[in-house]
Amino acid sequence: MKRLLLLFAACAALLCGCVSRQLEDELLVIVLGVDAEGEETVLTVKVPSAASASQKDESGGYLLYSARGRGFAGALSVLRAAAPRKLNFTQVREIVLGKEAASGPLLPLLTQIDAVPRLRCSAALIVCTESAKAMIDAQKPDLGVRLSRYADSTLADSAGKGFTPDTDLCGALRDLRGGQRDPLLILGAVDAEDAPDAPEEPTALDALPGDLPRQGAGKIELFGAAATDGERVTGYLTGREMALIHLIQGNIRFFPFTAASGALLRVTARSPARLTADLTHTPARFTVALACDAHCPPGALEDPDALADALQGEIRDVLVRLQSLGCDALGFSAAAAGQFLTLEAWEGRGLSAAYADAEIEVRLSVRCLEE
Repeated sequence: MKRLLLLFAACAALLCGCVSRQLEDELLVIVLGVDAEGEETVLTVKVPSAASASQKDESGGYLLYSARGRGFAGALSVLRAAAPRKLNFTQVREIVLGKEAASGPLLPLLTQIDAVPRLRCSAALIVCTESAKAMIDAQKPDLGVRLSRYADSTLADSAGKGFTPDTDLCGALRDLRGGQRDPLLILGAVDAEDAPDAPEEPTALDALPGDLPRQGAGKIELFGAAATDGERVTGYLTGREMALIHLIQGNIRFFPFTAASGALLRVTARSPARLTADLTHTPARFTVALACDAHCPPGALEDPDALADALQGEIRDVLVRLQSLGCDALGFSAAAAGQFLTLEAWEGRGLSAAYADAEIEVRLSVRCLEE
């Protein structure tokens, strides 16, 4: 037993030594930012500082390195040449695209990012409403000391509550290449100093990141989504709109809904919505059929028909909003695929044009349950 304990101790010491040497010999990139400035691309990386705990570290434990060049490849070459150590992308947790970078063609850019050797394809894909560099610079772990663990926990919590999509680099590339749905990207911003104080529900959830009525040590807000049309970001969705999309897809714990009586209800989907696409009409008709449960306080059941009418209107507004942005986030194209015998016929139908002009119908049923 003593020999076994000594062996474990030796292995632990060896591993600690390897990690320490890795931190000294390489720069472990935790966050990668991409900005576009005219014809140049600006890349920014955030890496752990090598300063010891006994040293005064004004960087908050992390350092920023930035470089610019012609295109992504050019900027990456300059960044690698200027960095004091070899860049290691195996620990990247977040890929942040600045506003200008996200407004350009996404597939070529994301393909180049994915081609970076050893880069984590599971890194969360975030669109910043302004500069990616400014957002990365302001990002610090509020809880704990490791930015990597803090980023993972924060992103998982936000997506679990339904206020952001759960999109990583792999998923975005799959959707952009597949053509069956348009990806929604995580939306982020730096907290604005003049954000409103405390609007009432549901207004509070209708804000965009940077304008949330909240207080806290962290300056970064992840809330809502960046909608794409299969090529580039075309607009933003609020946290409430994103939560409604999660409700339609059946992958949210609950949707907070305020009834006409003023009661705050938890609304859940019994199963993901059923999507249908009728292309025999002009314009095409797309339908969303969803069954929900409204969890009411004991002895205070709401009128299910009134709830269905109100919630149905909100859902339809979100679908029309997606349609106006050219974003088929729900996957009506995939729902229509069964009507075609070949992939060539499906692609040649021009579903993007059909989606832009389509009539959208929402069929919603609500069952009221006591908590």
